[in-house]
Amino acid sequence: MNSLQIAILSIVAVLCAGCIPTGAPVSSPPEVADEDFNVIWDATNEVLRKYRFFIDRADRREGVITTFPMIARHWFEFWRKDAATQRDVAEGTLQTLYRRVTISIRRQDDNKRYLVDVRVFVSRSDLLAPQITSTSEAYDLFINPDMPRIASLTGLGGPKGSRDVSLGRDENLEQVLQREIYFLMAKKQTIYPK
Repeated sequence: MNSLQIAILSIVAVLCAGCIPTGAPVSSPPEVADEDFNVIWDATNEVLRKYRFFIDRADRREGVITTFPMIARHWFEFWRKDAATQRDVAEGTLQTLYRRVTISIRRQDDNKRYLVDVRVFVSRSDLLAPQITSTSEAYDLFINPDMPRIASLTGLGGPKGSRDVSLGRDENLEQVLQREIYFLMAKKQTIYPK
């Protein structure tokens, strides 16, 4: 071999050596979030805001949204929509009820569709409402200003805190919320085609 051939072979060897993988892992392209999930997630948050629920936990990885307990609607609060029936409005007016919502978004195993599971839990507090039934109880409020009002009205054996009593689920409001989520999701998918 002459010197020219050796020089050409060494140049080719140097150039090819730069193309050989060095064992560094090849990075995979970043995962793109599923557009259907994002549409459902946005629709769910929008519907909860429309019904004036405050979000407590929003976990996108688990697909779970929970809200803080909200005091139920009274008859004079015509702008609120959290009572699905007139009976719910009457119950919320007669006693203090709390509603909290838990929504889970899950993918079906057989296809790419998502299911939205809405659960509305209703509860009330068992804390005694302070009532003044005698003149001595009214005087107690002013004589002992350092004593908390509930303790002065219920005596020493009164409740030390409140505990929620579960009244079950509000299936009517669950259906209303689920229907609105699916409606808004369909509307968003129609307006913004893929």
